[in-house]
Amino acid sequence: MKGDPKDRPDDTPVPGERESAPHPKVRGRDRRGMRAPTRSSDVQALSGATPSADADETGERRKLLESPAPDAVLATVLELARQVSVENHDEEIVGGYLDTLGALFPGRRFAVRLVAHDSGRLVLVHATGKLFEDRRQRPEVTREALRRHGLGESSESPGVDVVDAWLPLFERGAAGFDVPMVDGERVVGVLGVEYPVGVEEPEGDRHIVVQIGLQLGAALRNARLLRESRYLRDYLSKLLDNANAPIVVIGKRRDIRVVNRAFLALTGMERDELLGQDFVSFLPEQDRARLLPIFISALRGESASNFEVRLPRKNGGFARVAMNTASILRTAGDVEGVIAIGRDLTEVRELQEQVIQAEKLATLGQLAAGVVHELNNPLTSISVYSDYLLKKLETQGAEEADLGKLRRIVQSADRILNFTRDLVTYARPSTEQPRLVSIQDVLEQSIVFCEHVVDDAGARVEREYRKAVPPIWAVESQLHQVFINLITNACHAMPAGAGVLRIETEQADEDFVVVRLADNGKGIPDRVFEPFFSTKGEGKGTGLGLSIVRNIVQQHSGAIHVASYVGGGTTFEITLPCRLRRK
Repeated sequence: MKGDPKDRPDDTPVPGERESAPHPKVRGRDRRGMRAPTRSSDVQALSGATPSADADETGERRKLLESPAPDAVLATVLELARQVSVENHDEEIVGGYLDTLGALFPGRRFAVRLVAHDSGRLVLVHATGKLFEDRRQRPEVTREALRRHGLGESSESPGVDVVDAWLPLFERGAAGFDVPMVDGERVVGVLGVEYPVGVEEPEGDRHIVVQIGLQLGAALRNARLLRESRYLRDYLSKLLDNANAPIVVIGKRRDIRVVNRAFLALTGMERDELLGQDFVSFLPEQDRARLLPIFISALRGESASNFEVRLPRKNGGFARVAMNTASILRTAGDVEGVIAIGRDLTEVRELQEQVIQAEKLATLGQLAAGVVHELNNPLTSISVYSDYLLKKLETQGAEEADLGKLRRIVQSADRILNFTRDLVTYARPSTEQPRLVSIQDVLEQSIVFCEHVVDDAGARVEREYRKAVPPIWAVESQLHQVFINLITNACHAMPAGAGVLRIETEQADEDFVVVRLADNGKGIPDRVFEPFFSTKGEGKGTGLGLSIVRNIVQQHSGAIHVASYVGGGTTFEITLPCRLRRK
């Protein structure tokens, strides 16, 4: 053997191959976190497999190797099954099994060679001694072993050779046998058992080793299936999470189970805020009755497509989404939940509203120009001359009835002039340039302007201004118009002498400031932003106030939302940018 380099044992690793050395054992648990297998001396004491001490020659001692006792095998295998988990890596699983085999069968040498399930590439070599180089490079299995396990040569793997007889692994001329490890219909590894030269195989060895080898093959197969299932789960999870479309998965109890990034970006919420929440309750109250039958149908296996819902946004407002639903089935065929895939329509709907609003503005602009032109000159004359006559008659001591009639003429003329001015304001955007203003100062000035209205209503104004709110870019006079309108409407809607108007400011994020005005009035309908729609009595309002408010807010790149319940008060929430935004 010394003269032939091919006969020398060599443990040099093959390029591209991983080779695991026997894992060192410590008392209790080894460094992989698994319990150390039973020591050889313990197993030998149970099995009676200790070599005889009466023989003087080493070879004679080896000839007396015995198989372990059944009780020792059972106890060790049960402990191995408890300690070696499919959560471990392949080298850890193989190392744990070979340590156990070495403890159960002292005097034998073991080797496991594994190939990749798909390509047949050698991926793992683990041995309790130094393998011959040609034995390490490519595993082989005997035809007798394939027949013993009911396998034909068609079950062989591209990386495993089929040979006629046992080929020694560690020592020339040594006897041994092999156990194929099978995954499905393919041989993916070989467990080899070798005896020292001159030692015959004990009668009970093969049966025990085959059983442990089959258990090892099953553990490796289960570990691979676990890895693949986790990979598939993670792959699908990443696929859903990174999809451009908003996706939500809803359980049978309507609880939200999965939301992807697009859904979170659309709502501005965190994942923890949504998971577990009732999806139907998450939607606006007006949409729930329409969505519930669709959800029930999806639980029955009926899909739905292109139904539109509004998703609440964290900072106010709604995102409009067209949803398609499909049922999620268990392996038994029953429905486990519903997946809804959406398409964001928010920008489309906003553009549609802007087009409609632009058409309205164009029509009103033409109307306003004609009305102002035709009415302003005669109205100015009526207003000026009636006011002159009123003052003259007051100084002359005219009858009160005549003075009252003149006052009504002056008030009516002023009302028509205000109406024409509102039309112009509504139809023509302001050309005044925005500047940095303090939102608290604007609110305080607006409250002062409305002081007589607040006093007449007997209302109380409560303020909650956050100190950290930054200044905003705005046209100050237009913001005055917004808040004067809202404060006036609130005072008109609240009960006389018992009204409470609460005004709050806060910074929503680094880009936006939020102002809320909440009253305890009688509430308003959803149509309040429509031009010429008014809840006030005839002759008490033009119906343009809130339309003008919305236009001004939108011209400032902001948003306005209203939450109102009949008899439960009204809250207006206005979001304005902290930074100047060019259109």
